[in-house]
Amino acid sequence: MLRSLAVAFVVFGYTFNLVQAQVAQEVPAATKDSATQLEKCELGHATPVHRFGKVYLAGQPTEEDLLELKADGMRTIINLRPDKELPWNEGAAVKRAGMKYVHVPFRGEEQLTSTVFDQVLGALRDEESGTTLLHCGSANRVGAIWYAHRVLDDELDPVTAELEAKQVGLRDAAYLEKAKEYVETQNRKKQPAVVNE
Repeated sequence: MLRSLAVAFVVFGYTFNLVQAQVAQEVPAATKDSATQLEKCELGHATPVHRFGKVYLAGQPTEEDLLELKADGMRTIINLRPDKELPWNEGAAVKRAGMKYVHVPFRGEEQLTSTVFDQVLGALRDEESGTTLLHCGSANRVGAIWYAHRVLDDELDPVTAELEAKQVGLRDAAYLEKAKEYVETQNRKKQPAVVNE
């Protein structure tokens, strides 16, 4: 399927991003748990929204959405937006609704540091988080985090992880590069040191 799309790209002049979007929607992800797939869904007023097992990936929910999310079993909200991007206090609203709030804000690739990745991936790995919503304004930032999570935690191949990240909402090439750098650094740390004799 991938080759036929690549040929269509050359013959019909489709842009590379369109080809990637088509592939991302048609290629099922191979993961440790092959029954779990990334799927588009609805979640209040947030858009776009995708679900992967117990993790929802989305743009900004409304304050009213948070109450509905709690009623539907959501336990943790991970917000990647700085406070100044919102005209209301999301942290207070999440806590009033009785959910756990994890706030790891960043705006721009210079703020997307290894500390941000470490904190968000740690929250996603936490079994006590239960059903979790990971969001930013439009899922662009979410896509970068999702790429790192899928490669490092789910051992998904980087090409498919990139397609998923773009399907989720990633549009910023600089965010993708930061995610790839983070993954590379983490993978280097896992490799045993070579001893010269």
